[in-house]
Amino acid sequence: MYCHPVRNVVAIAVYLIAVFAGAALMAPFAWKAVFADWAFLTFLQDHDDFHRYFNRCLMLLAIGGLVVLWRLMKIESWKELGWVKFRGNGPFLSQGLLMGIASLAAVAALALLFGAREFNSNLTAAKWTKHLLNTLGAAIAVGVLEETIFRGMLFNLLRRDLNWKIAAGISAVIFASVHFMDQRPNIQEITWTTGFTAFPQFIHDFANDPYWPAYFVNLILAGLILAASMYQSGNIYYAIGIHAGWIIALKTNGFLTHPTGSSIWWGADKTNDAWMATPLLLGIAWYMLTRDDPASDPKDA
Repeated sequence: MYCHPVRNVVAIAVYLIAVFAGAALMAPFAWKAVFADWAFLTFLQDHDDFHRYFNRCLMLLAIGGLVVLWRLMKIESWKELGWVKFRGNGPFLSQGLLMGIASLAAVAALALLFGAREFNSNLTAAKWTKHLLNTLGAAIAVGVLEETIFRGMLFNLLRRDLNWKIAAGISAVIFASVHFMDQRPNIQEITWTTGFTAFPQFIHDFANDPYWPAYFVNLILAGLILAASMYQSGNIYYAIGIHAGWIIALKTNGFLTHPTGSSIWWGADKTNDAWMATPLLLGIAWYMLTRDDPASDPKDA
């Protein structure tokens, strides 16, 4: 069911504003519930980083807001978010997982070949076990959550009003942008307005980071690939597989190897902040965006 044109775009804009403003209002209360005199969540006092509380409130409101957005946009079933029956669509998950791992593993291999990274030593069985558990947990949680929000809801709602490639581009820019709220300032005093006054301090330190342009471009290309994979396959499993594969490849590369130096070509300590990864991601994005469109979407025909 399609809503009135442009209504979806406006609803998404309101949703994003409400989520960020709500997190700014909610985060000080969450922090005080742990550290104030009247605190009732004192068992969480191991973590006093305000950014952590803001981030958790943001995630909770983003998920809770989806319920409101769901009803407002008259979404009738999970199928409209790409959550179709797994039976018969399972291969998309495995194909995506393989694509995600192989693509960034190829970049990591080049870094080793050219001496930009080298293998870590003393990787014990205990370290391997911890790495595997943490990596698989992150791949599943982040893959499912972010794909449901950014591709299932955001991309699919945008393409109700827009051509799917334009919708993919807009959703990719939003997806890339939220990854730059990564600063963790040391805030000494938390007041009820700290969520708003501290917000600028959460934004990435662009001035002192020569690697951010490559990271931003690569994230946009990743967003385009994920949106196109969902559109082409007609389900969310392909995108989840790719996203999970990238996480596995990134974390395993960081576990197995370390950089011998740093440059804007090879990045700092991650594969996806290097220009070396851009040509490969660009090629995949170009292929995904220019292949024959499926005939299942009359709006884009």
